[in-house]
Amino acid sequence: MMLLALQTAALPKGFEGGAELAATAVSFALIPAALALCTAFPRIFVTLSILRQGLGIGGVPGNLILTGLAAVLTFAAMGPTLDAAWKGGLNSLAQGTSKDPIVAMRGAEQPLREFMFGQLEQSGGGGTLATVMKSKGIAVDPAKPPARREIDTMTLVPAFALNELRVACMLGFKILLPFLAIDLAVAATLASLGMFMTPPTLVSLPLKLMLFVAVDGWAMVSAGLVSGVVQGVPT
Repeated sequence: MMLLALQTAALPKGFEGGAELAATAVSFALIPAALALCTAFPRIFVTLSILRQGLGIGGVPGNLILTGLAAVLTFAAMGPTLDAAWKGGLNSLAQGTSKDPIVAMRGAEQPLREFMFGQLEQSGGGGTLATVMKSKGIAVDPAKPPARREIDTMTLVPAFALNELRVACMLGFKILLPFLAIDLAVAATLASLGMFMTPPTLVSLPLKLMLFVAVDGWAMVSAGLVSGVVQGVPT
């Protein structure tokens, strides 16, 4: 009976340790998703995907290459912000000097908040932020926008992610316009020549590739994406 009582008394402590371990594991598992939503990765990846679709080359380059390129460009554009987030708390957690993931996350949170606010202001995402706040039942006064400290991170992150998708679609639309012009010109030319059985993509694809390579399109689009993010990074 005494042994059974000791085992029963020890259960809450063991359960508490297991809960802490599970919470830590979940926190580490959510770090990549949180960083993807709090960085410029969605904008860059979606824009590059639309570019690939506009070229009409199917799955070339592959998703792995496209994801790697988007990650590299994200690190290039957000180097100072990610470095500040790392030194703010993630570094101590990785080195073992701090065993509390919540404290580490709070230390890394402020640089990312400043980055997200800067991008929202630079790209005109105030409307998206106001929509998210209204959906959560938070009153928004158009004449007096709320201060940054009054907006919690759980409201800021979805507003930032939705605004990044909006910006990516706008950039994709601009990128697709030259390709659309080539497709329409080729289709009209083939129709005027009576070549109705010839697929327009058979002729337009080499023309689009030639034009894209001539202007060094991958470097041009990548540089534009990086510079667009850097302009919104607070100094």
